[in-house]
Amino acid sequence: LTDAIDDVEPLVPRFRKAAKEEARKTGGFCFFELTSFVISARFHEARGKSRDAAREVRALLNLLRRHEAEVQMHPVVRACEESLRVAATNLKILDPAHGEEELIQSVADQMAKLRLG
Repeated sequence: LTDAIDDVEPLVPRFRKAAKEEARKTGGFCFFELTSFVISARFHEARGKSRDAAREVRALLNLLRRHEAEVQMHPVVRACEESLRVAATNLKILDPAHGEEELIQSVADQMAKLRLG
């Protein structure tokens, strides 16, 4: 598993850079940028870097907050909700038994906003 992580992990910053460039070109939200935060958080957690994983989740939440109105009207709103669900399901830092209560609640709140939108 470590070899696979080593092979793929360097691609995540390139993926994020491409997503940011796409967002810049279109002048708005890019779903792939959100995805890059989830992937990066999973890599950090696999390496035992919970703090870095939490930082990525916070960045994901900030991205959604910055583009809240746009995301609500965007055709991928359900995909955004699913990305958060995947993160909440697969990251230990978002597990109530292990994670930071404030971060867990922030993710739950954002998922609820997306559902209600």
